[in-house]
Amino acid sequence: MRVPRLLVVSAALLGVVLISPPASAAPAAQAAAGKTFSGQGDDVARITATKARAIITLTHRGEENFVVWALKPGGKQSELVVNTIGDYSGTNVFNVYSWSKTSAFEINADGDWKAVVRPISHAPLWKTATVRNQGDKVVKLKAPTRGLRTLRYKHSGDGHFAIYAFPLAGNPDLLVNKIGAVGGKVRIPAGTKYVSVSANGKWYMTRD
Repeated sequence: MRVPRLLVVSAALLGVVLISPPASAAPAAQAAAGKTFSGQGDDVARITATKARAIITLTHRGEENFVVWALKPGGKQSELVVNTIGDYSGTNVFNVYSWSKTSAFEINADGDWKAVVRPISHAPLWKTATVRNQGDKVVKLKAPTRGLRTLRYKHSGDGHFAIYAFPLAGNPDLLVNKIGAVGGKVRIPAGTKYVSVSANGKWYMTRD
């Protein structure tokens, strides 16, 4: 009688194995959350070569130059993502143009740094009429714009200030490209889904 009892236990254990999540579940969750790199000083962070537009969130704690380039599959520099001095925290778009393709990021730093790569769809939602922030940021609209839409902006920094409007597909529109403390009102092109801000100071944008 002992043998059947052992067989029943084995079958129960087998059932547990059968209902366990597949091994691919963990990698899938990691892919959805993005890919994270960290280090100190100069480095090259490789990703799977992609033409898909995406965002990279970077932080740096240092005193000297912090420069990040997106690299083509052949190794050549493609897009300058960040070029600053000292501490940095911000989010930028890469594969900005339809012909872009990125397979790695070249990082020049003197301190600790961290990079998180995500699909652009992971950008935070521009929920209310006004968004306020400091430094580089990417936000998304609930739906692509239609008709005549505008945004009012103000920047209090002393460096470069730019605003790009990105459609779901195709190349972006440069809405603002100025230096220092500036403000104004510009048209948002129809079909805009994402807005990217490059700044070294505090800023706000208000959309109609």
